[in-house]
Amino acid sequence: MKKELFVISCFGFLTACGGGDSGSGSATNTTSCGNMQEMTCTYPVSQLELKYTMYLHNDNSIFLSGGFYSEYKPPVFPYEMLISDIERVEVLQDGVLLTRSDPWSLQYTALDTSASMYEFNWYRNGNLVGYSSIDRLPEPINNISVLSKEVVSIVSVSWDGFVDHTYTLDVGSLSCYDENDLVENIAPNNSEYVRQEVSPSISIDLISQYSKTTQELQASYERCNIIAHISGTNDLAIPVQHIGNITLDFKAEETVLLNLF
Repeated sequence: MKKELFVISCFGFLTACGGGDSGSGSATNTTSCGNMQEMTCTYPVSQLELKYTMYLHNDNSIFLSGGFYSEYKPPVFPYEMLISDIERVEVLQDGVLLTRSDPWSLQYTALDTSASMYEFNWYRNGNLVGYSSIDRLPEPINNISVLSKEVVSIVSVSWDGFVDHTYTLDVGSLSCYDENDLVENIAPNNSEYVRQEVSPSISIDLISQYSKTTQELQASYERCNIIAHISGTNDLAIPVQHIGNITLDFKAEETVLLNLF
């Protein structure tokens, strides 16, 4: 099955350290960095991490972002690192190089999520310094169901699960609205639930999480809801081969609105 993939780069503009091409990565010629703290070429390879994060959704859309990071970069503006032209990054699907659509960002289309191998290369000055590959992706999260049990002040969330997957539910603030549509937000006491089940179902206790019962909320507000994020990872999706400091964080993700009343 074909899905659309949009890759948004965290690299920024390439012109700060030279130009870039419109192919798989930036040019490989070395350019003076001027010791700029935001440029990748200021740091040795051992002080850099190239991280890819992919989110798969059940509407067949995929979001993939890639960026360089360094714990040696001072935490000052600009906060994002800019890729220099001595770096070249590539993404391959079953050995086929995916071509970028413009020189300013990493953006690809028509990625086949049923491919047998996805590869990620990082070159510096033409030399391979990072390589990682993965042969599977997480399954999308489908058939989400929400049930509010007002008598016991519990809201339950369930969805279709898969073997060898780990699921996480992150809950946000409880948002309640009065008759004038003014909102009050109550932060949760514990925001994360983890379940490793084929058919996950998670119950959120309003009393333990928000120190409120449904009856108390109904007496003061017209409506209340919670925004939750469900994510799933494939436990078998471990990089088959790995060189250098490239990390892959691929997960299925859905956002759901939990209406209490």
